[in-house]
Amino acid sequence: MAKPLSNPLGDIRAEADHAMLAKAFYETPDYLSLLESDEKIVVVGRRGTGKSALTYRLKKQWSDPKNSVFSLISPEEHQTLALAPLIARTGSKFLSIRASSRLLWRYGLMLEITQILRSKYKLRDMVNNSKLLTKHLSSWGKVDQPFFGKLRTLLQKNLLSTLSPDDVIGHLADVLEIAQIEKELKKIPPAASKMYLIVDRLDEGFDPDGTNIAFIDGAITAAIDVGTIFKGVIRPVVFLRDNIHRAVAHYDQDYARNIEGQTLRLHWDAGNLFYLVCNRLRAAFGDETQNNKRLWSRYTAHELQGEDGFKQCLKFTLYRPRDILILLNSAFENASKRDPEAAVTTISLVDLEKAAKTISNNRLDDLQKEYRHIFPSIESAISVFGNRNPELLFPEACELLDGVITSPPPGIESHIELAILNQAEDLVRALYGIGFLGVQDASTGSYVFSHDGRRPDTEFESNHRLLIHPCYWIALNLTRNVLSQDEATDINDEYEIKVSSVTPILRNARLGRLISEYQKINSGAEGAADFEQWCLDALRICFAGRLDNIVLHPNKDAVNRRDVVGTNLAQTSFWKRIQQDYETRQVVFEIKNYESPTLDDYRQVLSYLSGGYGRLAFIICRGWNTNLERDKELSWVKSIYSDHRKIIVKITGKFLSDILSKFRNPQKHDSAEIALGSLMDTYERMYLGQQSGGTAKRPRQYRSRSRKK
Repeated sequence: MAKPLSNPLGDIRAEADHAMLAKAFYETPDYLSLLESDEKIVVVGRRGTGKSALTYRLKKQWSDPKNSVFSLISPEEHQTLALAPLIARTGSKFLSIRASSRLLWRYGLMLEITQILRSKYKLRDMVNNSKLLTKHLSSWGKVDQPFFGKLRTLLQKNLLSTLSPDDVIGHLADVLEIAQIEKELKKIPPAASKMYLIVDRLDEGFDPDGTNIAFIDGAITAAIDVGTIFKGVIRPVVFLRDNIHRAVAHYDQDYARNIEGQTLRLHWDAGNLFYLVCNRLRAAFGDETQNNKRLWSRYTAHELQGEDGFKQCLKFTLYRPRDILILLNSAFENASKRDPEAAVTTISLVDLEKAAKTISNNRLDDLQKEYRHIFPSIESAISVFGNRNPELLFPEACELLDGVITSPPPGIESHIELAILNQAEDLVRALYGIGFLGVQDASTGSYVFSHDGRRPDTEFESNHRLLIHPCYWIALNLTRNVLSQDEATDINDEYEIKVSSVTPILRNARLGRLISEYQKINSGAEGAADFEQWCLDALRICFAGRLDNIVLHPNKDAVNRRDVVGTNLAQTSFWKRIQQDYETRQVVFEIKNYESPTLDDYRQVLSYLSGGYGRLAFIICRGWNTNLERDKELSWVKSIYSDHRKIIVKITGKFLSDILSKFRNPQKHDSAEIALGSLMDTYERMYLGQQSGGTAKRPRQYRSRSRKK
């Protein structure tokens, strides 16, 4: 008898799921937006939305390049608990504790970076030559010492018994010398295009009182400070759970001005979750089927097949990766026990419902645990909806919740909360905000849910129909426990519709602006500088996560001054091909602000190709297509390849503009690789695969000529 399947789609904890993540990580729009843009520093998500998986992948992405500077701050629970009493002594009020914490975090983040820079051979002397940096590093602690341990040691030395809590911030400002450290650190050239800092697991040991919230608020604002002061050089990212983030927003009066605009909320919709699951199915079962619908249907039966069947699975979830993976892992285990001899384990609706029964209870418990600290009466508010129909009118819900307000549950927190939320309508809004209740859209008839703790934008009215989220139906013993396919299709997640990775509106506006700028740039010398900058911006977007340290004129004082150079990370199929076949680690893009490159231009680029620049480079010009003219460019490219075994590929501004246009759809994040892969095939198969017929007379030599834009 075959052994029952156990978690075939991977462990739900990213910390224990590295093997699956290495094989089947799905590059979500949120992940790509973090690579493409420095605008968002705070990443917020509920439990199970993939924060740890993102941390794992970003760590791998940002620590792989040679000479990279990367630091991960990820405290353990005992480290947080040990630090908390000292933080409480840094002030008597929320504002003073936050200000002290902000100083501590700014100081610590800069010293973490400085400590790593000193480990770099070429930069060691520059760090050591600074008496100020050396002095502070000597007392900061060892490289491998936990960050929170270093902060604890620092506070133990500086929290003098003679200092009152209100005097601590002034003392810290004097001894930490933050402004001077910033000045010294700016004198050191970066070892890579950027230095990366990730702060994660701030919820470990977290107790949501004012002191701890002030400490985390200080961490957030300090990371924003460092990202702003060292913009383009140091890239900090702070991961936060949604309930902690909401607590910070509640306490911090300056939240909207200082933090809100720097925040990215992790978003998952049905399409993204389907891609994630299909990636894991391929890895789990060694299945090479590329069509996602066909792949999914191979491992499901009848009602669960196709995208509509997948949406039926989602009715038991909160649109989080953890939910769907738990459900399908359990369903696969049930299916393997039901039919242990099956050649292919196929899950049925029976397997799914059996898994959902257990999971529904866990899901309700998870929801209550997650929001208990900031919604103390959540359990009492939810319990009044048990053993009834999941659909009800707004006045009916208010009548049920009136009993909670008039007879509050035990606990001071609940009493205070219900004294503030003294109207049943407020509790309805709170339950909507956490995704427990949905409201029917009168114009479409569909139910709208919020899955990320946001309040509804419109006021509830007496004729509004409400629906308890289907994933709680079984746990609450409601009179219905399933939705029909049509009903499931009619449920809309408001967060899905109105918010995305950087939001569709902002994403499209940014891309549209860049495409429009290209069309306005004049050809020739007049617009040469503008075209160079436009190409730099376009390349950074098109090849985010593929090429690192994409810079303009990296060697501007050298004889052979290359226009744009990026480091090939060789992490995807096309760029691995470039690294393996053409030994190109540093990729050159020579920019010419006119329609057709000349022979001298090709000679100029050829002179760049040596050492790490390998045997391939690109010329970007203003032409309308990438085809090579038969008696000119084609002849030059063939001759260069024949004489030197090196390839110079022509692309155009329109070629890049077309890729940017496709990026309006986040799912088309691989458009640049597909386009370049096809172009390389043309060069290798057509242009360089035929060395006869119409080839121009070969030039005698290719030497560097004067530059022309």
